[in-house]
Amino acid sequence: MPTAPNALRPRQTIGFRTAILQLVLGALLFSVGTIGIVGYINSERTLEEIRQKHFSLVSLTLSREVSRILEPAERILPELKNFADRGLINPLDSDRLGIFLAERLRQEENVSWLSFTDSATGAFTGAWRNTEGRIGVNHSDPNVDNGRPKEFLLDLDGSRSQLPAREGSAYDVRTRPWYKKAVTGGGSIVWTQPYNFSEGTTGISACVAIYEQGRPIGVFTADFTTSDINEFLNRVIQDRKLLLFVNTLSGDSLGVASENSLPTDALLEQSRKLFELDQLKFESGEISFRSFQLAGQSYVSVVTPFTLPSGLTFLTGVVGLESDFLGSAQNNLALTAIIGLIALIAGSLFAIWLSHQLATPLTKLSHDLEQVGRFELTNLPPPKSAVREIVIVGDSLDRMKSGPRSFVKYVPRDVVRELILQKQDAARGGALRRLTLFFSDVAGFTRISENLSPTEVFAELGDYFELVTDIVVERFGGTLDKFVGDGIVAFFNAPGAMEKHAEVACQACLEVVQKLSDVEVERRAANRPIFQTRIGLHTGEVLVGNIGTQHRLSYSAIGDAVNLSSRLEGLNKLYGTLILASGQTKTETGARFEWRYVDRVAVLGRSQGTDVFELLGFQGTVSATKLELRDEYEAGLQKYFEGDFHSATVHFSAVLANQPEDAASRVLLARCHQLALRPVPGLWSGIYEMLEK
Repeated sequence: MPTAPNALRPRQTIGFRTAILQLVLGALLFSVGTIGIVGYINSERTLEEIRQKHFSLVSLTLSREVSRILEPAERILPELKNFADRGLINPLDSDRLGIFLAERLRQEENVSWLSFTDSATGAFTGAWRNTEGRIGVNHSDPNVDNGRPKEFLLDLDGSRSQLPAREGSAYDVRTRPWYKKAVTGGGSIVWTQPYNFSEGTTGISACVAIYEQGRPIGVFTADFTTSDINEFLNRVIQDRKLLLFVNTLSGDSLGVASENSLPTDALLEQSRKLFELDQLKFESGEISFRSFQLAGQSYVSVVTPFTLPSGLTFLTGVVGLESDFLGSAQNNLALTAIIGLIALIAGSLFAIWLSHQLATPLTKLSHDLEQVGRFELTNLPPPKSAVREIVIVGDSLDRMKSGPRSFVKYVPRDVVRELILQKQDAARGGALRRLTLFFSDVAGFTRISENLSPTEVFAELGDYFELVTDIVVERFGGTLDKFVGDGIVAFFNAPGAMEKHAEVACQACLEVVQKLSDVEVERRAANRPIFQTRIGLHTGEVLVGNIGTQHRLSYSAIGDAVNLSSRLEGLNKLYGTLILASGQTKTETGARFEWRYVDRVAVLGRSQGTDVFELLGFQGTVSATKLELRDEYEAGLQKYFEGDFHSATVHFSAVLANQPEDAASRVLLARCHQLALRPVPGLWSGIYEMLEK
């Protein structure tokens, strides 16, 4: 009963164009809306996190640099105290102590003074660094010369340059606050607040007292000027609109730097007010992050506390305009929203155009497929479309009838013919069969391809394949198995039976070599590459048939005989030959051909020996000279098999004297020399084991 025209169509359907519009527009609106909302929220949150991390990172960098500048006190003062306690230095020997402090100071570029004050006399010994980086030594005693200091510069070679006496009133160092603080420190490092040094600079000092039987002997001091901290802060600022400062926990300044356009004093004042609010945070080591308004501008302030091992806690702060850091990001966020809206409109227009481009040709294809389903094949051309998949479907319908004609170019013609005659699908399976297997390879193909472009290699290799397969398949009825790079794999006596298949294979090989020789002059004149093929032949039992999976089959042969024929092809390179065959192939060809017994080898992957023969040509076509050299070679080979390597070398040398290019003779001659020097242990079988393909 005929099928109604609408029977194949489901009920309550919508057109493809409408479906595309609903799908694309719905997905577009949902995706853009969701991404826009979530993206805006996450962007705001991310910007806030980035802002905090950015300022915190700058503040932390400042803390590490300041700690690096002050850190030498943590090493030097315990070291000096230890040396004094162990008697390695005598604090009361002011001259030697001054030299020692000077040399120690020379190793620490961030320290401006190293000094010692004698608790008993108030005598002061110190080493200092001048603006040129030279090291000076200072000695003073309030009980000598009215406390007037004596100073000299100490050079690297130990020479001294006396300095004129400084003007000014003498003082007793023991009256200084830092000395008193150190004496009461119990031998621990104590730090002063920033103060003005006697030479007019500002800095901070670290001190440690030494004791003997509970009585203070004196105080070692390391002084640091704030100039190094200010210099570092100015390097960090550069062109950034930031205010950087370093303060003690009590709010005294160790350094400050600011971009010129910022209200430095007002920002510092605001920061000091915030210190008081965050004092507990600083004491517990927490970072303070604050935002505030000043003169109509929004600022961000990050203050990081840092405590040295000796107990000094200082604060590093970063203050900057919020807009300088987030302004461009906020502008980009707004620009992104505008672009998203434009993209939404453009996407809607594109959806309308796309639905038209897809629906029109698909409607035509659906009508054609309905006719194909009823086996009503038409000659209508495939619909035109800009969509690749639609074009592919249309072309596939158009090529449906040409499929079988193309199929025979990928699968042996006899296999296709047998499947068609049997009216069955190809199935996996095979059978044992005695075949003559053919392996060929282009000699020096890598060298040839280096001088050609990929397109030229493709074209030249295609011409070579066509020449060889025309002879092997079309003229002599061989079955092409596969192309492997520049190699050809074929076999004779399958799928159809072939009488004397070994003899036919040898004829095909000789004709291939002759044909390539015939076209050599023509190709050389046209400046085209010369192809010389190397062939391996072996006759043996293999499994031949459809090999593969249920979904993909290949008509091929597998077995040890296949591998052996491949190895024989590879031996051509060693022996300088063109056609090598096994003893089994030679035996089955009768007396139609002339052969040379080349060697007896165990190819890679096999322990059993194989007799290897070179196919010279048809009987009656090989020159007498070549046959005489063949006999001379085989005489040497017989001596070689007998283990008489000395006699064998005589024969191989005779061949090379008349035919120097004979690589097989060179190989056997070298092998005889080697075996004569280092004989093979045990009984010599004449089988040479190959260690490579």
